[in-house]
Amino acid sequence: MDFNFTIRFGNPNRPELRQAREYASKFRKFTPAREGAPFNLVETDNHEALEKLGALENLLETIRDWDSARVIQGVTELTPADFHLERKQEVLACHRKYLEADDQNTYCDDKSPDCWGCRLLKGAILRHEKSTYDKNARYWYQFGTFTDANTWRINKEALTASLEDIVQKKGIDFCPVFQYVFFRRYVAALPLMVHLAGNRDWELVYKEDSLDGAKRWHPFGISHRNPSDGAGEEGAQPGGPESESWLGPKKKTGSSSDAQNLRYVPETSFADIGGVDEIIQNIRIMIELPIVKPQLFAYLGVKPYRGVLLWGDPGNGKTLIARAIAHEVNAHFIPVAGPDILNKNFGQSEKNLRDIFEEARQFQPAVVFIDEIDSIAQTRLSGESAKWYATVVNQLMSLMDGIREYGNVTILATTNRPDLLDAALLRPGRFDYKLEIKKPNLPGCKRVLEIATRDMPLADDVDLFAFSEQVVGYSAAEITFLAKEAAMVALRKAVESKTVSYKDDPNEDYSFLRISMSDLKTALHLLKWNRRYVNLTYSLKDKKLT
Repeated sequence: MDFNFTIRFGNPNRPELRQAREYASKFRKFTPAREGAPFNLVETDNHEALEKLGALENLLETIRDWDSARVIQGVTELTPADFHLERKQEVLACHRKYLEADDQNTYCDDKSPDCWGCRLLKGAILRHEKSTYDKNARYWYQFGTFTDANTWRINKEALTASLEDIVQKKGIDFCPVFQYVFFRRYVAALPLMVHLAGNRDWELVYKEDSLDGAKRWHPFGISHRNPSDGAGEEGAQPGGPESESWLGPKKKTGSSSDAQNLRYVPETSFADIGGVDEIIQNIRIMIELPIVKPQLFAYLGVKPYRGVLLWGDPGNGKTLIARAIAHEVNAHFIPVAGPDILNKNFGQSEKNLRDIFEEARQFQPAVVFIDEIDSIAQTRLSGESAKWYATVVNQLMSLMDGIREYGNVTILATTNRPDLLDAALLRPGRFDYKLEIKKPNLPGCKRVLEIATRDMPLADDVDLFAFSEQVVGYSAAEITFLAKEAAMVALRKAVESKTVSYKDDPNEDYSFLRISMSDLKTALHLLKWNRRYVNLTYSLKDKKLT
């Protein structure tokens, strides 16, 4: 980046004045003092300073103790001593190595655990998964606070401010190559929050407090879990990560073989979903709070939303969100596929719906999840052939109108085509709240990649931060498929090189097999080709129809 600054000094009665002017004259924009302009001015930048470092050192050392001497950068005025040229010499020395490097594109970002795009900017560990947790070290996720017992929110503003402070103190912005986007792109790719419940990658960190003579363990942060670790740094303490109060209530189980007599609580948690951090807070307020704290809404004098419609492009986690909500609140989860409700026998489809709502009432709190609701609740049309179909829509609306009688029950539905739904279903009192689930942004793409590859043997050259920038615009399902395809690319190469055979050998060692960055890029190329093929196929179909 360009670092423009001005060196200003007067004409004191000093023997060093002549020498100072001689050093200043070596710069391209030197304006000597004259009548009406009592100051000598040197206007320069970091590019020229790198070329004439000797002259700059001599000039600043000569005028170091002069009262009139100032170094001006923007609106900031510093004395020559406060300019700290000695710090900038380290930056300029690093820049010389950059110019001499064989590959300048990879020199600045050495991909070390604590590198933020510049090898001199190392204030907190970024790639925590490549380092063993050290309680004395500083990690990116430590910039955050608890929003509740199971959610840690990252304070990206504080993290960015801390990194900018390091840049200023070390004088890194004096480097001609450095750009603030070097570390800001990494900050942008970090998640907004970390969900702890059911998350095998993170754990709580505790400290011991003494209150009224009694020792208590108090959670004050989080840490990443090392793959070989069983317990956290401080161990599992009473009221700690293994307690019910922190992981949520235990799931109820039953011994009957009849599935109707068991409550089904999904295992999926918010920790298993990537790309939806920005909307999870809304989801929890609209859906989770009414189930967990119905008395709160009674105090506010409002009724919670009866139904919530999740809509958006396919493959972005609408079904997973519904499962995670049921998991977080320990609610009985009733998945309903639209076509399964329909029955050719008169009145049977409506009875299927009533049975579902009755099951929800029996095992409340419950979440009734209707996937692809547009398959059973499209706009009602006139005509004899549409009367039978319209009775299903009428029954669903009737059940939702009377949902208070069913107790603590929430209706969740998903669709890719909200325009097809009957308008009466979308009015307030039925599906009150409509939430669009969009494709993951940059932090979401990185989180989806982390989830999809956490059980894969990745090579050391894999950089999920850099790769996530290339998959922005893809759905979560496509990114998950990409990770799977990368593993298949690595496997195909191993088979072709005959390092993996087709013979059944239970003692065969596969530890040599690693998924590299090139495998991910190959998989991305295949995904792009598949996208073009699908789009071309639909385009040809449209032409035939017209």
